Amino acid sequence: MGSPEQYTCIEIRGINSITSSIYPLIIVDGVTTFTGSGGDAIGNNPLSDINPNDIETVEILKDASATAIYGSRAANGVLIITTKKGKRGAVKVDYGIWFSLSEAYNLPKLLDASQYVSIKNEARVNAGLSPGFVLGTNPDGSTTQTNWYDIAYQNAISQNHNLSISGATERTNYFLGLNYTNQNGILRTSNFKRKGIRLNLEHQVNSLITIGTNAAYNNSLNSGPNSGATGPNSITSSSGNSANSQYIGLQPLGRLTYILPPNVNVYNTDGSYNINSSNGNIGYGPNSSALGVFNAYNLQTILDLDKNTSENNTFIGSVYAEVSLLKNLKFKTLYGLNNLIVENNTFRNPFSGDGFATNGSAANSVTKYKRSNWTNTLIYTASVAEDHNFKVLLGHELITTKIDGWGATRTGLSDPFFTSYQGGWTTITPSSNIQTENAILSYFSNFNYDYKKRYLLSFNYRRDGLSALAANNKWGNFGGGSVGWNVSEEDFFKKSSLSKSLNALKLRFSYGVVGNSSLDDYASLIKYGSGTYAGTPTLNFTQAGNSNLKWESSKKLDYGLEFSLFDSRINVVADYYKNTIDGLILGAPQAASQGIPGNSIIANVGSLYNKGFEFAVNAHIISQNDFKWNVDFNISTLQNKVTSLGDGGDIYPTALSTFGIQNVTRVGYSVGSIFAVPVAGVNPANGNRIYINKNNEQVQYDAVAKNFYYLDGSIAPRIDNYTDGRIQGPSLPTYYGGLNNNFSYKGFDLTVGFTFSGGNKLYNGTRSTISDQRYFNNGTFILDRWTTPGQITDVPKLVWGDSFTGGFSSSNAAYVEKGDYLKLKNVSLGYRVDLPKDGIGRYISSARIYAQASNLFTITSYTGSDPEISINGNSINSGKDQNVPANARTYTLGLNLSF
Repeated sequence: MGSPEQYTCIEIRGINSITSSIYPLIIVDGVTTFTGSGGDAIGNNPLSDINPNDIETVEILKDASATAIYGSRAANGVLIITTKKGKRGAVKVDYGIWFSLSEAYNLPKLLDASQYVSIKNEARVNAGLSPGFVLGTNPDGSTTQTNWYDIAYQNAISQNHNLSISGATERTNYFLGLNYTNQNGILRTSNFKRKGIRLNLEHQVNSLITIGTNAAYNNSLNSGPNSGATGPNSITSSSGNSANSQYIGLQPLGRLTYILPPNVNVYNTDGSYNINSSNGNIGYGPNSSALGVFNAYNLQTILDLDKNTSENNTFIGSVYAEVSLLKNLKFKTLYGLNNLIVENNTFRNPFSGDGFATNGSAANSVTKYKRSNWTNTLIYTASVAEDHNFKVLLGHELITTKIDGWGATRTGLSDPFFTSYQGGWTTITPSSNIQTENAILSYFSNFNYDYKKRYLLSFNYRRDGLSALAANNKWGNFGGGSVGWNVSEEDFFKKSSLSKSLNALKLRFSYGVVGNSSLDDYASLIKYGSGTYAGTPTLNFTQAGNSNLKWESSKKLDYGLEFSLFDSRINVVADYYKNTIDGLILGAPQAASQGIPGNSIIANVGSLYNKGFEFAVNAHIISQNDFKWNVDFNISTLQNKVTSLGDGGDIYPTALSTFGIQNVTRVGYSVGSIFAVPVAGVNPANGNRIYINKNNEQVQYDAVAKNFYYLDGSIAPRIDNYTDGRIQGPSLPTYYGGLNNNFSYKGFDLTVGFTFSGGNKLYNGTRSTISDQRYFNNGTFILDRWTTPGQITDVPKLVWGDSFTGGFSSSNAAYVEKGDYLKLKNVSLGYRVDLPKDGIGRYISSARIYAQASNLFTITSYTGSDPEISINGNSINSGKDQNVPANARTYTLGLNLSF
């Protein structure tokens, strides 16, 4: 995206909730981390405070048995991150540095000033109005031509540094890491800085006791403009049904680059900003003021005068001790902390932009997120007659989360000299206040058995108690099991001719029940909100409680097959999975006469499922002395279907329905399916767009008369986005995967990585924006508009003021496109320098230089900037691309040294 700190979208085997969080559980060295966005006007992803260079392994748990041990927290899968430890041998010092250049990738092509003036005047004439757009002239006699992309975007230079010191003795291992990164985004003023330190230390006190710690502190600062692309899920409120509303705002830069007129200048001739002083919007320039309000801001003022920062101070760490109680019995206790302090600051100038109406504004908020977990386990391992191997685990865990936040917004600058919250202001109001907490108390167990590594059994059981649920439903029971058969360990297999080519074969099956504990901290309770009325303190009814509210539960089923061919030169893993989710928490409609807020009570009334196949191949194609070629290929399929929504009916972002409904969750379809009114092209006789209503009747919209007609000219009912809209296809890909080729020749290494995805639909909302026939600039495709009776085109007749045909106030299928793509995601070429041992090699043990490029090209029929863009991030309302910045293409040059 345009900003380096943008949201991370992580989904494992589909979407497993609707109103609860759909983020997977992420654990770093035994500590549960926060997910979501911590920023306000700009993105702030707390996962970016984890230094990638500190990571040793990332394990993804997705099948039933593996996730069941995490019980109520594992509905969306589990990511286990393990950081580095020191290894036996001499002290090792590693230093890595890289520099990168990022540029905007595949920006939509827009009209230049001459084309813009011609098109807009044509639209006005078609509406029966006089032309009002004029080509401007600069003082040097040249034509005014402003490319707002050039104003907003930049070629961004970034740098990153990592230094680590590690080693191990017989009884102690250690890893000390330092990191610094300074990443500039392709949007001007967008920047992410992080500096941090990590210490991992483990010491064997004696033959019975081992103690250790894994701890990291990072300070990060996100700064830049409101891009319009910040994910909708915050740390405090991570609902799967969240939707981004920034894309329709007047401030976000992504939208402004698309709509601002190219025939007006950034500055006036005297060097002042080109601003309409009566409303703070962009000035008319040479255009007629009779055109009405240009409801957009001069984005240069936003870049120069407005400020947005979001700063994190993050500690993720744990201390642990392991004691050998008996020969095969160990006790381990771990206490972990994830403390995150987020400070958000915004300033809006009084001259232009969102601060104009209030003579400037500034907001400051501080939120403290504190999570602790205390985990205790007993592990017993034993072998009987060397053939029967057992491992039994018993555990207890307590996780508590507390969130406290406060802030205020100030308006009315006393002097334009002030540019911060601490300046002089006339009014102040509270904002961003929050106080909440929750706890999960758990007891769990695990039993593993194998016979000669041939037959494998595993069983998990977990009992979780969650404070958010009512007293009689706080506790839930979760568990699962798996069986495996290593067929290749059987004597009959080893003696068969098949074993000569098939050297490993394993069958496995697992089933388990897990839950989703990421719901509102007081979901089951009756809630009241405080306020004032005419200066008198008040309480207002905000939520009807439900003492019967229970866990959302997910039943996970997995069949697996693993085999290796030709002495493990080809390794294959195949799975079939099905996750059935019951008890989805949704709003159950209630009679209006009951006086219940929102006329609904949250209850366990929904269900859905995800199912599909996963297939992965690792192949050593060539393995010679100097030359090696390895290939990794994977592909997954996904079928997601909603099977019940209770009595509530369809689910869609109601707050945004005025601007068209593009996502609908409906029984019998995939969650968040793309939704729009079907169209039948453009009427060649008059250039009107033709819609297909709920009765399968063709209806055309006359933008001049602002009315709807049948093709015979008779009056037709008005097209309604919801009533006449239809499911166009899933927003979730039905297949996706990747192909990585790894080559090495002597000191050289080359990696070429592709990703692909498809089977889904996208709503190209940006194309809708740049079709709008108000003052908005348009895409160059608009030049193919209808102008003459009998003309065949898919671009309707242009009529000034028409926002309906272009899809702003309704969603039509003209902007629904296939999301299939194949992308060259990454190419990396490295060289390991051969250092002379009698020279510099005495001081530097190894050196590698590399060059890397990402997001190089995409093969797709999608006409938008990038089929991977979605404004709603980790949400069921995916597949919508509207008014957000382009993705970046990045070139990197790096050096890794070891001493």
